[in-house]
Amino acid sequence: MKCSLHRLICLLLLPLLLLVGCGSTDSEGEPAASDNSAGGAAPSDGLDGVTVQGEPGAEPEVGIEDGFSVDETTVEVLDQGDGEEVGETDTVTVDYVGVNASTGKTFDSSWERGMPADFPLGPGMISGFNKALVGQQVGSHLVAALPPADGYGEAGNPQADIGGEDTLVFVVEIQGIVPSQAEGATVQPPEGLPDLELNAQDQPTGFSADADTEPAAKQLQVHTVIEGEGPEVEKGQTLTVHYLGQIYPDGKIFDQSWTRGEPVTFPIGTGNLIEGWDEGLVGQKVGSRVILVVPPDKGYGEAGQPQAGIKGTDTLIFAIDILKATSPSAG
Repeated sequence: MKCSLHRLICLLLLPLLLLVGCGSTDSEGEPAASDNSAGGAAPSDGLDGVTVQGEPGAEPEVGIEDGFSVDETTVEVLDQGDGEEVGETDTVTVDYVGVNASTGKTFDSSWERGMPADFPLGPGMISGFNKALVGQQVGSHLVAALPPADGYGEAGNPQADIGGEDTLVFVVEIQGIVPSQAEGATVQPPEGLPDLELNAQDQPTGFSADADTEPAAKQLQVHTVIEGEGPEVEKGQTLTVHYLGQIYPDGKIFDQSWTRGEPVTFPIGTGNLIEGWDEGLVGQKVGSRVILVVPPDKGYGEAGQPQAGIKGTDTLIFAIDILKATSPSAG
């Protein structure tokens, strides 16, 4: 995840402990290679040294016998869900706790943060987490043990006190799969907006202007072009979105999530984002695609954002798919 925009993208988008690049590196400083193939988890016979106590929906108590370790990612389904099957590149919503089997200490927990986490599966995730979740059904409650090779490798993860020989144990509840883009009724945008161009998957690729495009607006403009059927976004919620940002009307695309293949997550209406986002997204329905035309005073002000090529006089235009909204009390 690149941090190219101050106050917009440089946020804690994910709990970082499950990302490959945050703990495991090779001698050249690049993320260590990992096998992210689906269906790589072994049967549950190797988990006799792990006990899990507690009801689904609450943080479990995890007991691990001294000396417990595994040579391959091993999974036991504690409660079988009946929802959609998790795919190799899905973004999943989970509650989870991670325990270092060598020390018995919890190194990460969504329950402690008070909110489920959204994880984009694929090459950026530690391979054991991919192996454990791909092919599982939404609603499932499972325990997975990961050997070092499927976790953080020989480098370990010092920030979490994980050594290069430590087996990791996760207890995971799969809450859902985050949609990949907006879904709902199409709404015709007003005349004068730059045209939003789409690829074959109906994902935005940029805005283009023509002779009828109006000059840059001096006020924030909010246009819903796909109206979702979800609840309205509320101030203080955490949103998961895909987005594209461009200098108005058809200038440089300075950031986008679709090409990275990962949606982003952030709190809305709390002053952590540019004003145009905080004001424009609150009240929109989950599932919607929204176009925001953001004048400088609702964006980066007179200073602009030089690292992104944004001047203090630039108006910005965004296409934003609102995929999910979570209240702080959830989970």
